[in-house]
Amino acid sequence: MDEQERARQIYRVIEAALAQVSQPAGGAVPAAGEAVADQEATGHGRVRVTRESGCLACDPGQCWECGYFFSGERIIIHHDTQGERVLSDKTFHLLSHGITRYRTKYVVYGEPVIVDLNVEELAAYLDL
Repeated sequence: MDEQERARQIYRVIEAALAQVSQPAGGAVPAAGEAVADQEATGHGRVRVTRESGCLACDPGQCWECGYFFSGERIIIHHDTQGERVLSDKTFHLLSHGITRYRTKYVVYGEPVIVDLNVEELAAYLDL
């Protein structure tokens, strides 16, 4: 599987985890904006995926591939042993296009800030 296909696979797993309507033990309903991904969605192990709203003052932009407007939300992958991994909604969306490296609008010390995801590292947070 090449890097683009792996990125798309990771996107689908996270999307399924966010869309999944699970009820934790005891019948409690997950908090608003939270989805619980269990073994069925991620392979094995316990992984929880949550979504948090972002800064409303920022203009997160839109996708140059399809025109999707980014909301500025943050996607957080919580893994029992790996810890947390935070993705911007932009990074998450670009995974659906197989994009793992892109330039941001930010400049630090005269150099553009580049996001360069390691898909295998990210896959480990999802037990893939």
